Amino acid sequence: MTDLNPMTDGDVDPAMARPVRSDDCSLDRLTAALEVELDGVAPAEVDGARVASLLRKYAAGEDSWRRYALFGDGTYSRNLIWRSRDFELLLLCWKSGQASAIHDHGNQNCWMAVLDGALEEEHFSARDGELKRGRVMTYEAGGVAFIQDEIALHQIRASGGQEGISLHLYSRPIDHCLSFCPESGDSTPIRAGYTSVRGTACAQTDPEAIRRAWVD
Repeated sequence: MTDLNPMTDGDVDPAMARPVRSDDCSLDRLTAALEVELDGVAPAEVDGARVASLLRKYAAGEDSWRRYALFGDGTYSRNLIWRSRDFELLLLCWKSGQASAIHDHGNQNCWMAVLDGALEEEHFSARDGELKRGRVMTYEAGGVAFIQDEIALHQIRASGGQEGISLHLYSRPIDHCLSFCPESGDSTPIRAGYTSVRGTACAQTDPEAIRRAWVD
C-alpha cells in the first residue's frame, strides 16, 4: 500500500490534536453546521443539497481558510481542518500543473467547494479491465461539486495555469482509497495522509496517530 502523502511514525504535537472551536472563526462555524447535518447520519441518508448549500455559502463569502493554506512542492497538499467519526473536512491546495491520481472514494460521499482559482474535474469509469474517460468540468471559486463511487472515479487538477484552493468534505472520513493507472486501469491501495493539521505542518507524523488524536 502506498501513501498519498508519505509520512513516518511519530508522536503527535499537541497543536495537531482536536481543538476547541472558536465562534469568531467562520470555518469553525461551518464545521459545527456540518456536524449537525452529518454526525450520526448514515451516508445514504445525508441531505446532500443542504450540505452543498452550506459549502457554497462559505465559499462565496468567507476567507478564514487562508491561515490554513499550505502548499506542497511535489504534489498537492492535504490540510486537515476538522475530523469526527462521521465526516472529515480538508483544505486542498493545488499549484499550477498539480493533479490528483485517478481515484475512488471508498464508498463514501465527497463534496468539493472551490475557494480560489479554478479546478478541473474529469470523470472515469472502470470497464472490462480498462478506464473509460467521461465528462470534464471546470469549477471556479464558489462552485461546488459532488461525487461518490456510484457516479464515477475522478481526477482533479489545477486549471488555467494558476493555483487553486478547495475544501473537500468526506462523509464518512476516507482513510484509504484506490488509485487507478490511466494506461492499464490497474488499481493500487492508497493510505491518505496530511500535509498539515490546522496550520501545523505534520510531514513527520503518522496520519493514523493524528486520527487517533481527533477521536472524541
